[in-house]
Amino acid sequence: MTRAGFWRRLGAYGIDTVPIVFLIATAFYLFLGFDQTWRAYRAEPHNLQAHALFLAERNRIRDSAFLVWLIYSTVMEASAFQGTVGKRVMHILVVGPDGGRLTLRRSVGRNLAKLLSYVPFSLGFVWVAFSKQKRGWHDMIARTDVIRSPRKSVAG
Repeated sequence: MTRAGFWRRLGAYGIDTVPIVFLIATAFYLFLGFDQTWRAYRAEPHNLQAHALFLAERNRIRDSAFLVWLIYSTVMEASAFQGTVGKRVMHILVVGPDGGRLTLRRSVGRNLAKLLSYVPFSLGFVWVAFSKQKRGWHDMIARTDVIRSPRKSVAG
């Protein structure tokens, strides 16, 4: 079993999060008033109230996208795919302590533990780059590994 390293995992994260952030931001812009907030901020970038409102809305978009990503990751990692679309593209799988598929319960635990990896400046994710076992804090907590897939193709 070859564990997936930081850069491969970061690539998978990017593949997964870019469309999620785009969709969430678009929904906020089209349906939840972010267009007005954006216009007000752009019209008066030095207006502290407009700036504060823009930052608050931006944070809501970020937090909403993170929540969607956590739910998406939880479901996909417990599925037969054993990972998200980004992980599949990067040829990596999430496995449990026995090297097999995660139960939904372990996947929920792993993804909730990502909050602990995220909060202190994302150090729990960066830990993968420095850990000999290439495990983030959430992996250690949930007793999971992210491994290189033996498959050679995305479809395989």
